This record gives sequence, C-alpha cells and structure tokens, in this order.
Amino acid sequence: MKKFHNKIILVILVLFFLLVFTETTYMIDWRDFEIQNLNKLKNNNSLEKEIIYNYNLSIAYANLGEIKKSQNTLDKIEKKAGENKFKQVIFPYIKNTGYNNNDLLDLNYAAFYYLIDENYSKSSIYFEKIIDKRPKNIWALNYLAGNYIMLDQLDKAENFLIKADNIDSNKFTNLLHGYIYYEKGNYVRALSKFSQTGDLLEEDIFK
Repeated sequence: MKKFHNKIILVILVLFFLLVFTETTYMIDWRDFEIQNLNKLKNNNSLEKEIIYNYNLSIAYANLGEIKKSQNTLDKIEKKAGENKFKQVIFPYIKNTGYNNNDLLDLNYAAFYYLIDENYSKSSIYFEKIIDKRPKNIWALNYLAGNYIMLDQLDKAENFLIKADNIDSNKFTNLLHGYIYYEKGNYVRALSKFSQTGDLLEEDIFK
C-alpha cells in the first residue's frame, strides 16, 4: 500500500512539473525581449544584425499592443535595407518552422514574416497556433482577424475580434471592427467603433 501511495505522489509531481514547464515554454516576456534587442542594437555594427534586432523589436511591440511603434520599426528597417535584403536576412529564421512547431517565439517569427509578405493564409496558420497556446493574447487575435479581413472573410474576422474585445477592449480591435461594420454597410456602428480608435485611425492599417 505504501509503494502504491508513493507511486501516486510521484505521478502527481511529474504531471505538476510537466504543466509548469509547458506553461513556461509558452510564455514570453515581451518587454524584456524589447529591452534585449534595444541593447543589442546599441552594440551592433552590421546591417544584417540591425535587420534582425529591429524585426524582433517589431514583434515585441506588436505583442505589447504598441501597433504604431511596431509598424514604424518595420518601415524604418525595410526602407534602410530594402525589401529583398530584409527577406534574405529574415527568412532563415522561419525556414525550419513547421506547422507542428511548439516554440512560441518561432511561431511569432513565422506569423509576422508571412503577414509582412502578404501571405495572409499562411500567416493565419501560425497565428492560430499562437492562440492555441495563448488564447488570451488579444494582439494575436487582432492580427489573425486582420488577416481574415484581408482575405475578405469578414464574419470569421469578426468572431476573433469579439473574443479579443471580451478579453480587453482596445483601440486596435475597435479599428478592425469598425472597418468590418463599414464594409458591411453598417455606418452607425462603424462610426461608433472608429470613435474609440484614437490616433490609430490615422494609420493606414490596410495598405
């Protein structure tokens, strides 16, 4: 009986550590990731590393809800390096990232790479995997909704926006939701949502 009792305790402990390890694997401190890459940029002396660190920064800002900073960071480095050089440097990040990859950072690399490349279907696959791991990540929900807007699947996009809004109402969700209402001809609701977007309305999100 004692041996059986010890086995039960051992199994419970193993399951506990597995759950803790798995949850830790799925979490990223995006503010710390931002600081790391800002520090690396200070000591950088190559264009390739500057592209990588700025790409990392743009992903960090996106996951922190700092949409304008994310877009401006990407625009700055793409303008400096050129689109071809940008892709040449960033692609190795995601070339080995398969659909079954469990690393949250790798999934972010891939999701945003394909979003930038305007391959919205492929980007959505990775954002959906991110959401499977972090279902309350409102920014992943927003970007996934944005992909479906670009794919003209407005009802599907709206479902993800409702989920994001239920977690935490924010300017980006309202902007995307307002766009959907506008496209559906519901101008009163569109105006209501746009009035809650602040300075984001000035950004050309759907360019």
